[in-house]
Amino acid sequence: MPIIRKNDVAPERPIIIVLYGTPGTGKTSVATTADNPLLIDTDRGYDRAVQRIDTLEASKWQDIASEYATFKGYKTIIVDTAKALLDDYLSVFAVEQNYKLASNSLKRFGKMADDFKMFVNTLRSNGSDLIFICHDKETADGDIIKHAPDCTGQSKDLLIRIADQVGYICKENGKRTIRFEPMDNFVGKNVAGLGSLVIPDNTDPDFSTFMAGIIKNVKLSIQNRSEAQRKANDTLKNLREQLTNVATEEEAAALLDVSQSLPQIFKKPFFEEIKKVLSDKGFVYDGKTKRFHLKEEKNDTAA
Repeated sequence: MPIIRKNDVAPERPIIIVLYGTPGTGKTSVATTADNPLLIDTDRGYDRAVQRIDTLEASKWQDIASEYATFKGYKTIIVDTAKALLDDYLSVFAVEQNYKLASNSLKRFGKMADDFKMFVNTLRSNGSDLIFICHDKETADGDIIKHAPDCTGQSKDLLIRIADQVGYICKENGKRTIRFEPMDNFVGKNVAGLGSLVIPDNTDPDFSTFMAGIIKNVKLSIQNRSEAQRKANDTLKNLREQLTNVATEEEAAALLDVSQSLPQIFKKPFFEEIKKVLSDKGFVYDGKTKRFHLKEEKNDTAA
């Protein structure tokens, strides 16, 4: 597998989205507005969606694993629900492969995780985006009700870890909304930095491509972030070249000013790098003026 260099722009890749929410918020209906979707129905609920799409009714893991070739024809694979797939189908399948795993939950989950990752990687290698639908699980923390995707602890952690976006579907002011940004009272994940999104009514023409639009925006955001990272690395490389050639206070000040254009994550480490390199060149940093001065010049002034 080739090494992706730090200045390479990441190619567009399939993404993974987790949607969860309370019953009746239209999770499945929203997911079906993705591009060329196939629904893997493990929850016997495909007929509750407002629009019908190609559907695989699965009652066990083998029903899904036997259709890998079929999945290649679809741009988006929707799993409804992730809990049934992970906690039920894959758990049973693991024990069927090795009965000793029935009494060893740790090793059983290891087998489940391996099979699940193979499933995800196979679909992603086909170029398919994945949407996992979960019910909402509420837990009380004092007076606060917290919301999270309904899977057992290890399954939920695995699902959230591989996801690019985790969205909570709820009703706000009478309108259905997806919120991806994590909050104190609900689990979220927002790699793309999307704001709170109002879901159009299913009679609205915009509804039919709503999830396709979200997926497109997430991919664009990831690529833009990659491009921004590449530009930041280029800037940092140029600044380091300038740093090696700094000989005057004016050059040090100019370098310090330009370094402020770096992303926040780079600013402090590079500033520490500047201080170390310039210290070896005879500079000291004045916290009051926020400028570097040559030690010799300060001594001359004092005299």
